[in-house]
Amino acid sequence: MSEDSRNAKAYQQLGRLRARLREREERLAELERRLAALEASTAVQFGRLVAGAARNPKRGKRLPKDLYRLWRKRNAPVSAPASAGNQGVPVDRVDRPENRLLVAGPCDRMIIAGVLGGRTAALLGEQAKVVPLYPHDAAIALQSADVDMLVVDAAAGEPGGAWAYLGVPGMYDRDLALHEIRRIAAARSLPLVLWAPREGPPAPATLACLSWDATVTDPVTAASRFAGLLEPAR
Repeated sequence: MSEDSRNAKAYQQLGRLRARLREREERLAELERRLAALEASTAVQFGRLVAGAARNPKRGKRLPKDLYRLWRKRNAPVSAPASAGNQGVPVDRVDRPENRLLVAGPCDRMIIAGVLGGRTAALLGEQAKVVPLYPHDAAIALQSADVDMLVVDAAAGEPGGAWAYLGVPGMYDRDLALHEIRRIAAARSLPLVLWAPREGPPAPATLACLSWDATVTDPVTAASRFAGLLEPAR
């Protein structure tokens, strides 16, 4: 690996770490704001008063007065924190297009990680940027690559290719590599797509029986199918 390639990978890793750190900070700030609002809620204060009176009988004598005071303040306006900006950040996911600008050589096209045969890789390369995966380092590449989906070619197991004999019973190393990258893709919420055009050979039974988010049988409509898979996430 050349020095330029190592530097590019280092910048990519730095970009991902910065994006993740910013996401964690925003999620933490939102959770702190929600916690502060919860602490100030009437329901929580009511529960604390009742629980305190149950633990300490002396406090039980003041419970009616405390509850009445709490009842009077139930509709009092609560000032929002200065840092809230009157807009919350979604806690479940903070995904911003500008995060990709932190990566060296940003790409504005769809990025596909693929277990592909030569013909399919060339065809998809006309519609998107393709990151080819190889059995010996597929898991490492998929973990570190900034991609939008994982595409597995039904013809990837043809003899002569990097994934030769994928889907053939007994080729455990190919099956293990495929299942590992499927697990990584699922953990990253990347769509799993089986590429099996009608005019090509049928998908091996070991691939067809797996669960896929989509199966592409018509290359002409592949671009729209891919866009449809990415639309909910974006």
